Amino acid sequence: MTKKLAFVFLFLTVFGFGQDGTRVYEFVNITTSPRQAALGGNAQSMWDADPNMTYWNPALANEQSHGQVALNYVSYMADVKFGTFSGVYQYDDDEFFSLNAQYIDYGDFRGADENGNLTGDFSAKDAMISLGYALNLSDFFTVGASAKYINSRIESYSSHAIAADVGIVFHDIDYNTNVSLAVRNLGFQLQTYAGTKEKMPLQINLGMSHRLEHVPLELSLTLHDLQKFDISYGVDDNGNEPKFGRKFIDHVSMGAELFPGRGFNLRLGYNFKRGNELAIDDKRTFAGLTYGFGLRISSFRFDFAHANYYRGANSTHFGMIINLDRLIQGRNYWRSNPYY
Repeated sequence: MTKKLAFVFLFLTVFGFGQDGTRVYEFVNITTSPRQAALGGNAQSMWDADPNMTYWNPALANEQSHGQVALNYVSYMADVKFGTFSGVYQYDDDEFFSLNAQYIDYGDFRGADENGNLTGDFSAKDAMISLGYALNLSDFFTVGASAKYINSRIESYSSHAIAADVGIVFHDIDYNTNVSLAVRNLGFQLQTYAGTKEKMPLQINLGMSHRLEHVPLELSLTLHDLQKFDISYGVDDNGNEPKFGRKFIDHVSMGAELFPGRGFNLRLGYNFKRGNELAIDDKRTFAGLTYGFGLRISSFRFDFAHANYYRGANSTHFGMIINLDRLIQGRNYWRSNPYY
C-alpha cells in the first residue's frame, strides 16, 4: 500500500509542475495563521500541536494537535477582512481527521458602467471548507489528503469548484526534524463566473523545520510555489528581467521561533519574494520582515503577528487556539501533558 501511495503522490507532483497561466481562487493560498505569518508567511512543516498546519498539508495532523481548535482573523489593506478555522480529531492510533474553513470579505464597491454612470454598490466574498484525513505509515512518515469546496461571489457573478490537497511528512522525533511536501488545489471549476473556465491555483510547497537540541529555538525554511520556477515580477536597475539567483530566492521564506511548545513564544521571519518586489530604492521599508508572539493561558493560546509590505500598508494577524481536551479534563489533562 505504501508503494501505491508513493506512486500516486509522485504522479500528482509531476502533473502539478506542468500547470501555468491565469488562475482563479488565489485566496486559498493566502497566509492563514499568525504563527505562519510571523515565520515568513509560508511556514508549513511544524509537526506539533498547531492545527493550523493541516490547512497547508493534511498529513501534519498528529497526536499533539488532537482536540485543538484554531480561530484566526486578519486585517488586510483596504479594509479586507479574512478569517479561518481549523481543528483536528484523532480517530485511532494512526488515523486523524482535520477540518478547515476560511472566509474573506473584500468590502463594498461602487459600480459603474463603461461610460462612468453609477450602477450601485456591490460586494465580493470568497469562502472555502475542507475535510482532511491523515494516516501514519510508520514512526517517520505520515501521508494525508483533503477534499475542499470553494465558492466565490463578485457582484451578481458567482463561481464554485472542488479541489484536493495531498501531502506527505517525514518526522524524526529523535533529531527534532520535519520535512513536509504538499501538492495543493488539484481540482476544477463546477461553475464559472461568465462561461470561461480558469485554472485552479495549484501550489507545490516543500517545508523543513528543525528544533535545536541545546537552545529552545526552532528554525524553519520553506520553498513555496514550486509548480513554476519563474514567479518573480519587476525588473532590475537596468530594466532587465530578474536573473536566476533572484528567481530562485523568491521561492524562499524562513523563520525562527524561540521557546517552541512552551507558554510563551517569540517569532521572527523573512519573505524574500515580498522583500524583493516591494523594496523602494534609497528607502528602508523593512518589506518582507515578519514578527509576532504567542502566549498560552490555561487552555487558550493567543497569537499575534505583523507583516511588513511597504510604508502605510501592512497586515495584522490575530489568532486563538483552544485546547478542548485540556478545557474539559482540567487538572487531569495537565498532569499527563504539562506542556500542552
